[in-house]
Amino acid sequence: MLAPVDHLSEDGYDLQWATNVLGHFYLTELLMSALLAGVSSSPDHHTRVVTTSSSGAYLGHIQWDTLKDSPARRKMRLEQLYYQSKLGNVIVAREIARRYAHQGIISISLNPGNIDTELHRFVPRIVWKIMMALFLWPVEYGALTQLYAGTMPEALDYNGEFLIPWARPGKCKAEAYDEDLGRSVWQWLEDAIKAHERS
Repeated sequence: MLAPVDHLSEDGYDLQWATNVLGHFYLTELLMSALLAGVSSSPDHHTRVVTTSSSGAYLGHIQWDTLKDSPARRKMRLEQLYYQSKLGNVIVAREIARRYAHQGIISISLNPGNIDTELHRFVPRIVWKIMMALFLWPVEYGALTQLYAGTMPEALDYNGEFLIPWARPGKCKAEAYDEDLGRSVWQWLEDAIKAHERS
């Protein structure tokens, strides 16, 4: 969160996008054969992919020319880059649900709440103190919504949905539900992985 603008992945992607979206996408795709195999042995005949997004997703917007280092990226505020990555999480989670639901995959994204963790390491100290006093919850609360999404039978009804604190169904911004954008983000991620595998 709010990684300095000079922090990039080894292949030049914005670090927040690379970590929060590209890395999650690639790991999920690498695990997909195991997830699909687990459907038959699971008591409820489903396996789950739970993606931690953020309330920042509400403020995100996918700006294609900022996903890799570029003059446009360097003009963006660090918060915007973070929000973009968190919206990306919701979009990809919905695409996983759309593409794999018929095979028993449940994919849920969520906002875990404003939690006091090392995520805020790059937030200026005075801002962090204000956040701590007014907005941050103890770290124990941070796992509640993930645990619900990953373990509770009721969560099977929320495939492709966005949960909010604490373990409740919610809605993200309209852009997150745009199927054309979902397909475009997915294609971009697939192309990025293929390019990496070739190099």
